[in-house]
Amino acid sequence: MDIEKIWENPNYTGQARQIISAIQNFPETSKILLVVRHSHVNPGRLKDLDYKLTTIGREIAIKFGEKLATNRPIRLFHSSVNRCQETAEKILAGFKNVGGKGELKGEFSPLFDIGITPEFMLNEITHYKPFNFFYRWIAGLYPPDKITPLQEYSQNAANLIWNNLDSAPERGIDIHISHDLHVLALRFGWFGFPLRNKWISYIGGLALVFNKDNISVFNIDIDKSVSIDFPYWWKR
Repeated sequence: MDIEKIWENPNYTGQARQIISAIQNFPETSKILLVVRHSHVNPGRLKDLDYKLTTIGREIAIKFGEKLATNRPIRLFHSSVNRCQETAEKILAGFKNVGGKGELKGEFSPLFDIGITPEFMLNEITHYKPFNFFYRWIAGLYPPDKITPLQEYSQNAANLIWNNLDSAPERGIDIHISHDLHVLALRFGWFGFPLRNKWISYIGGLALVFNKDNISVFNIDIDKSVSIDFPYWWKR
């Protein structure tokens, strides 16, 4: 397997490589927060929600870790399913391959729990397909006893994920491994970034740093960082 060739393949790693480049452009003294999708999988039947990474997925995650700057310690958090835990473990392994120092912190509830039952989600995604399910969620077409409203979920997640960055080491990177739907939800709920008919690819997602007066957020849709005002609902 030619992992270098795979790493350069935009179908596998286009957004992951964007994230690596974005990190290099953030201030050296900043703490960086990433929320990204897990690495490559071959999903089986929809009802099998806990499939693992492919060989390519594991190698891509290792390579991602090897591309991170070793002068920044990392902490890794993941959702409760296998593919996210594997991604975190392989990123850390790759980072250590090149002399980096990091810590696997384990499961973190906002990276998976959106207050929905697997049966309800399976039914909706099968019926509406992922894009339309997401739009229906945004529009508030589901009762809160079926799924947590998107804005409520994203605000609760911010209180946990953003404030957790305070305990990160200086110049550290907190890496959160989640799912495509969750990353889309947080992009929209935190910063109003639209879908643009572009899904979140493997190890693609959000990269951001907190400044005194705003947040610098890397937007993969336009391949650059933008300054976003603090949301009115967030109390630092």
